Amino acid sequence: MSGVYFHIPFCKQACHYCDFHFSTNMSRKKEMVSAMIREVEMRKEFFRGQVDTIYFGGGTPSLLAFSELNELIQVINHNFDVVKNPEITLEVNPDDVTPDSANDWKSAGINRLSLGVQSFFENDLKMMNRVHNAAMAKESIKILKDRFENFSIDLIYGLPGSNTERWSTNLELALEFDIVHLSAYALTVEPK
Repeated sequence: MSGVYFHIPFCKQACHYCDFHFSTNMSRKKEMVSAMIREVEMRKEFFRGQVDTIYFGGGTPSLLAFSELNELIQVINHNFDVVKNPEITLEVNPDDVTPDSANDWKSAGINRLSLGVQSFFENDLKMMNRVHNAAMAKESIKILKDRFENFSIDLIYGLPGSNTERWSTNLELALEFDIVHLSAYALTVEPK
């Protein structure tokens, strides 16, 4: 069994902690999707395994339009041997979650979401330069819970000014939603 990973390198703005490759200029998004489709088509003879997972990471893959996501999923299905019910994951930001977007993701075949909450504290989100606020994070979890059985949320610990009590509060708030999976990441502060 094998997986296919699509790195979607676009973001609305730069989060201060991120060191992944990304761009806040969306002007080449369609061109990038077309290049990914060509790459899949060129690799169909090279790749012989059976695909059981498709993962859209980033950047912010939830910035892709429904048609772009659908086209990428379809090109995988057309060119590779895909299991009957593959896990198809999309990383999403709370500010991109609406009832309509969640319905679109589900109809495209997405069956697992990874929600980048990072923190339920406003000052943490501002310090990290996140687009969303705490209320958006909570609302997005409610929207996703109504539509997806399998989703996770990401939290970051070790933020400047944080302490064990604040981290415990973040965890308690996350667990109140009875989520399936929680990913916790330590902030690594580099010199300068």
